[in-house]
Amino acid sequence: MSIQVSGLAHPYISVSSLFPIDISAQHGDALAICGANGSGKTTFLKLLLSELQPKKGEIEIDKEFAYLGVRNGLKPQLTIRQQLQYFMSSQLAFPWPEFLNKMYKDLSSGQQRLIALWLALYGSKSLILLDEPFSHLDTHSLFLACTWINTQLNLKKTIVFTHHNPEELIDIQSLKVLDLNGF
Repeated sequence: MSIQVSGLAHPYISVSSLFPIDISAQHGDALAICGANGSGKTTFLKLLLSELQPKKGEIEIDKEFAYLGVRNGLKPQLTIRQQLQYFMSSQLAFPWPEFLNKMYKDLSSGQQRLIALWLALYGSKSLILLDEPFSHLDTHSLFLACTWINTQLNLKKTIVFTHHNPEELIDIQSLKVLDLNGF
């Protein structure tokens, strides 16, 4: 079991006041929490992270996970090589060797997001929570990110992420969608 949500309701997730949320994600599943701005996507992640408590319902979640918030959480004063040494426990082949000696702060916001996403996905945790992982990504980078997600799903990782539009996610396999826009 990775995540099991039963009868969840919270005041900041408006749809949950009408329909308590029941959803699960097992190893190898992707769960997209979709909705408009203010619909409760980040609140749902905060509930999973135990940063907030539900008004009703229960949440069971694996205790060890990786989390990438809307801010990348990387250190601007370090090079990419230093980031890898700091955040990665194993020596994986980094896909952009030309960036290794560049300062993180000198990269574009899309490049920064892609590197932070790669670090979250290719770390050692089997459960990965991502808040707006595709923000600042161009079309090619979005395709690359979806490819990485599918690679990790094939390794039986569970990936939960927020996004605005479920129609943009057709390339992700084993995808479940929780639409917080209502019915």
